[in-house]
Amino acid sequence: MSRSASPAVQSLSRVEHVHPSAQVRHFDQLSEPAQEYVLAWADDEVVPKAVPDDLQSGDIVVFTDYLRVD
Repeated sequence: MSRSASPAVQSLSRVEHVHPSAQVRHFDQLSEPAQEYVLAWADDEVVPKAVPDDLQSGDIVVFTDYLRVD
């Protein structure tokens, strides 16, 4: 049996262009832990250590800008 794992989230970054196939969610669609994670990043652009389960690498979050989850 094989297992696949999604890439680890390592950062958030502002993006100007979003690929049409990207998963885009608005801030208010995120879980409370994911919202807190994005808000903490917005304060100083440093991501907290614990990554919420519903944030995956490659996701796009609409906040005050488009943010890519890396």
